[in-house]
Amino acid sequence: MDNLYIYLARLDRKGMKVLASFPHGSTVYPTRVRDLNRLGLNRELFQNVASEAQQNKMTHELYFESAPSLERLLASLRERGYTHLPMNQFIANVANPRINDTDLLTKNSTMIQRASSRR
Repeated sequence: MDNLYIYLARLDRKGMKVLASFPHGSTVYPTRVRDLNRLGLNRELFQNVASEAQQNKMTHELYFESAPSLERLLASLRERGYTHLPMNQFIANVANPRINDTDLLTKNSTMIQRASSRR
C-alpha cells in the first residue's frame, strides 16, 4: 500500500517540504492542489497544511502524490527536474485520515492526436 504525501514544491524546482503522510489505497499521481477545502481533510490536518501553504504561497505550490516510501517520492521529484531535495526529514504521519479524493489524479492521462486527413 502506498502512502499519500502532502508536500510543498518550490516554484523554481530547487527544493520541497513534506507536510504530512498517511496510508492511501490507490495510486495518486502528482496533483497540484488549488482548493484545499474541496479535499475534506480533518480540521487539524487542514489547519496545518493551510497555514504552511499560506506562509509559503509566493515560493511554493501545494501537491499531493502517492509513493511507497519517501525515497521513491524524492526519486520521482528528481526525475521531474527538482534539485536540492532533503535526504530525510520529519514527516507528520496522520492516523485514519478522511480525504475526498475525487479531485486527485488517480489515472495517468495522456492525449492522443488523431491523424490529420489534410496531408
